[in-house]
This record gives sequence, structure tokens and C-alpha cells, in this order.
Amino acid sequence: MKKGRVLWCLILCVFVLLVARIDLVSAGDKAEIRYGAQYYPGEFVLKGYPQLWEKYGLKAEHILFSSGGENNQALISGRADVNCGSDSKTVGLFNILGDKALIIGTIQKGDRYSTVVRVNSKYKTWYDLKGKTVGTRLGTGAEQVLRRYFDEEKDLSWKDFNWVNLKLEDMIAALQGGAIEAFTAWEPTCAIAEAQGIGRILRTYGDISLVPVSLHTTVKYANEHRSEIVKFLAVHLDKAELIKNDPNRAAELAAKAAGEKGYNVSADAFKRVFKRIDFSIEINDDIIKAIENTGQFLYSKQKIKKIPTLKYDKSFLEEAKRLQQSTNQ
Repeated sequence: MKKGRVLWCLILCVFVLLVARIDLVSAGDKAEIRYGAQYYPGEFVLKGYPQLWEKYGLKAEHILFSSGGENNQALISGRADVNCGSDSKTVGLFNILGDKALIIGTIQKGDRYSTVVRVNSKYKTWYDLKGKTVGTRLGTGAEQVLRRYFDEEKDLSWKDFNWVNLKLEDMIAALQGGAIEAFTAWEPTCAIAEAQGIGRILRTYGDISLVPVSLHTTVKYANEHRSEIVKFLAVHLDKAELIKNDPNRAAELAAKAAGEKGYNVSADAFKRVFKRIDFSIEINDDIIKAIENTGQFLYSKQKIKKIPTLKYDKSFLEEAKRLQQSTNQ
């Protein structure tokens, strides 16, 4: 009996060592860049088209986080080497990391947020919705663009409406069932409501703020891994060109990838998003100014204690453009 137990323990030990060995072998083939992304439409294109990473010989770990806060924490803690985040998350990141953070590109901007009403409703403006029950996800960029919009409009204020704090996945059903008269959210939720024949767009908010989604890294990683970042940006440039030049194919790839993740988003919905949002990869004065304006707005509303100084480097993207051009010749 004792011999049997000893033999079993020896077998178990060998198994544990083998598993450890397998983990070590896998670690030897580890990712060259760990990318903390979010459930943005363009990221589903990348998930559905992994050959883009292979094209530039880049081993990437493409992680999808459910929130911008979680994504920022991944970069801060070293779980990710590069991440993406909206303008408010860029402000938050720089308020924590200061001059140790770096912007290396922007992956989407413009009409990222929309207000949706029922497809057969008579509402044409926010003035028609005064006194009505409306929904959004409080504490997100959707609330921010709404407050900025109301600040610019005469005779409209946040208090003119009955607000319901809704999860993103509950908004379409709440609209269809009559629990709310409108919701404001980010894509692709709005496009899904359109594609399903439930909602129509009341207005978008690109004219209020560009709300850019930027790519961030740390100065330390950038200094030590220039080649990896350049290849990484070249992948995003190819993705942006695919969305612009062949939105039908991009939409099919994104819909397939979303389905594999358990999300029911049709190709039609993705195609609407790809036509609505600017997915070009760039850094310019307008983008930086938009992020700075967001910082000033958040400070004026006492959402942050200070307005951070942003740090960015265009040289990585310029080199990536040259790499993309030479690779695609």
C-alpha cells in the first residue's frame, strides 16, 4: 500500500515537472508586444485578421479588456506594453504616470458616440425629449460628451431629463420596451440598434469633441523596443486601410471575431460603424488639443484634481508608414 502511494507521488511529481517544462517552453516563445485593447470595432477586425501580425513578423498578445480603467491599470502595472484608451482615459493615465507615459498614435475619433431613439418615434432633437426618461452609462465618455453638449446648448441642461444608469447590453432592450425614450452610447451599440430596425440616430457628437482613442506606451518601453512599436503601428495602419478601402470585408471579419467572443454583432452593424467613425492612424495638433480640452472640461467639473501635460512622439508612426509602404510594394 505504501509502495503504491510512493509510486503515485513520484508520477505526480514527474507530471508537475512536465507541466512546468511546457510552461517554460511556451514562455520562451512569448509575445514581443502585449497589447491591452478594448471592445472597440477596429479591435474585432484585428482579432478576425491575425495574419496582419504575421505579415510584419510580430508576435503580439492581443488582450481585450472590458473597461478603460482596467486597461490603464494593465499598462501601469506592466501587464501590457501598449494600450488604447479614450480621451478621458488618456488624461487619467497621464495624471498617474506623468512624463513616463507616451502617446504614439490614435486609432479612432469623431462620431464615436450617438444618441438613439426608437425608429418610429417623432423625436428630432434633444428639445423634443425634455422631461422624458433617457438612458446612458454614467461615469463614461458618453456622459462626458452629453454634458459638454448641454453646456453649449441654450435652454438645455442635464436636469431637463430623467436619467437612468444602464449597462450597455441593456440599452437596446430598454429602448424597444419603452422603459426609456432614448439612450446615448458608444459604437457598436448604436449601429446594432439601427441594424436591428429598433433605433435611429438622433445625433452624433463628433462636432462637440473628437473623443480620440489613443495608443499609449511608457517612455521606457518605447526607448527599449522601437522596432516592435514600429511593426505594431504598421499593423494598425493596414487595419485602418482595410476598413477604409474594403469596409465589407472588414465588417465580415469583425462580425466573425465578435461571434467567436460570444457577441452577436452583425456585419451590417460593423459596416455602419466603419462608415461613421474615422479610423485613420495619426497624431496631429487637433487630436492633442481635443485631449487637452477634455482634461480642462474634467477639471472644471471637479472630476480630476489637475490637468496633466501630455507627451507624444510622432516619429514611431512616421517610421511605421515607411515600413508599411516598403512591405506592401
